[in-house]
Amino acid sequence: NFGSLLGLCMASQVLTGLFLAMHYTSDIS
Repeated sequence: NFGSLLGLCMASQVLTGLFLAMHYTSDIS
């Protein structure tokens, strides 16, 4: 299903963004 694939891609992007944000904030502080 195209919808589920799109949702999975969006979920992975959000998780990656959160991971990078936490990594950078912890690295700065």
